[in-house]
Amino acid sequence: MLSPVNTPPVNDPSVYIENLGCAKNQVDAEIMGARLEAAGWRWVSAPEQASLILVNTCGFIEPAQQESIDTALAVLAAHPDVPVALTGCLAQRFSGDLAEGMPELAGVFGNRRPERIVEFVERLLREERDPGSPLVWLPDGGPHLADPQRSRLLSHAGSVFLKVAEGCNHNCSFCAIPSIRGVQRTRESSSILEEFRVLRGRGLREFNLVAQDLAAWYDGQDGTGPGIMALLETLLAEPGDFWLRPLYLYPDTFPLQIVELSRRDPRLLPYFDLSFQHGSVDILRRMGRPGEASRYLDLISSIREINPDVALRSSFIVGFPGERENHFQQLLDFVQAAELEWVGVFEFSPQAGTPAGDRKGGSVPAAEKRRRRERLEALQQPITTRRLERFLGRTIPVLLEESIQGTDIALGRSRMQAPEVDGLVVVHGVRTDARAGDRTGAHLPSAAPPSAVRFVDARVTGVTGVDLQADYLGDRD
Repeated sequence: MLSPVNTPPVNDPSVYIENLGCAKNQVDAEIMGARLEAAGWRWVSAPEQASLILVNTCGFIEPAQQESIDTALAVLAAHPDVPVALTGCLAQRFSGDLAEGMPELAGVFGNRRPERIVEFVERLLREERDPGSPLVWLPDGGPHLADPQRSRLLSHAGSVFLKVAEGCNHNCSFCAIPSIRGVQRTRESSSILEEFRVLRGRGLREFNLVAQDLAAWYDGQDGTGPGIMALLETLLAEPGDFWLRPLYLYPDTFPLQIVELSRRDPRLLPYFDLSFQHGSVDILRRMGRPGEASRYLDLISSIREINPDVALRSSFIVGFPGERENHFQQLLDFVQAAELEWVGVFEFSPQAGTPAGDRKGGSVPAAEKRRRRERLEALQQPITTRRLERFLGRTIPVLLEESIQGTDIALGRSRMQAPEVDGLVVVHGVRTDARAGDRTGAHLPSAAPPSAVRFVDARVTGVTGVDLQADYLGDRD
């Protein structure tokens, strides 16, 4: 007999969102929470308070997939009487497998249209289903991105991720993102500017522009509109003191004009995350990448010639199928020569349905992948230290985000440190009558308003690991 399966009570609709994954997934969680709030739901900070639980999953690499599955199983076990639905990348990619493998789920909702979460939840409430038959809905992405209309943020107070595009048109052999998030779809500049102004009005200080490839952004849907430079100039035409941080840029199409613009207007942070991926041309071709080490080194040199204060980050994959010791040595040589400020190293994780994931032969043993990762990380550590030491004795702007109770110490970030992935600035001597806000909790913003977060000047006195030590000199505003 058909019956409603674990549907939330309509007299007290409350939702808890367990968010996993990248910054783009975080934006999707914020959109879903805001749309549900606008529809009358309470967005609560603990699963015990919720009549519906959403697990916003990550489906990029195997460890992230496993974390999402483990989290979902733990939530189901801890809250057997509350309906649980999966959203996000894993839900989009493996909807059928998840529905079959976790029949106790209430539903599975894809990631292409997070703004349609209310429709999905209304179907959960309304439709009758057999027990053990989760509702699966994967709405198409559509030609463009909807306006986010985010009422709450999951990032640090004062900082926000601003998604300007979704999906990807590149065909890297190791990456499942095009199949998970679809082809590239951009937001129009007018939509981005409107949200930027709203968030500025709420006291936000740092705007981290995110896309799969920010350099490929264009205004309009036919691919012929103005590009990323026009968007940056539009945002920088706005008055006031703020930080604009461009993240995730494809090095082979990186426009050097961005670096020049960062030199002219310090609000555009001279921080660029360029996905080099490897230093061997053989491995780059296996990855479906067009670049090569010599060209990338020339690009790095050109960037630093235009703006010597630039900070560069990149990620690298070790243990890619067919990577021999000589290929790995070429990667080590490239990282040594590049002297990047920040490096992330990942062991190759095969993705089903991708050319590299389905390739037979040439696999690198797990122990060898781990050895190569550790060796590359050990090589990079002193490079990062040297790059940080060039700021010793200099006065730098810092965005204070967290105070240490009972001390005169506050934590923040400089222009060369992106949220979550890089080091911090430990600022000493911060006056006690104007502390920064606490960090945001995992699910809801902290009680401290973004306006409590502020820019200060600090003199760098030391380097500790990946962090800078600095003395407070005064507020900038």
